[in-house]
Amino acid sequence: MAYSLAYAPGFERRLVRFLKLHPELKARVGKTLSLLKADLDYPSLETHKLKGKLNDKYACSINYEYRLVFKINDNLIQVLSIGNHDDVY
Repeated sequence: MAYSLAYAPGFERRLVRFLKLHPELKARVGKTLSLLKADLDYPSLETHKLKGKLNDKYACSINYEYRLVFKINDNLIQVLSIGNHDDVY
């Protein structure tokens, strides 16, 4: 099932800041967002549901160190945050 992507308020600013610090990950972030939109369960994304205060949200991997946090509403994925494990959780 294909999904539409939307960005939470302030996410684009966080994304620009993240890519300034990690320009080498620009292509990887783009690929991750494309894969997320096409197939949530793609193996390299390692998509998983979060627990605790974030129990209505999901996370996926950009690489070993960095993650995207998002919510799913029907066919819409709202991307909320990007960063390392401690930043996004």
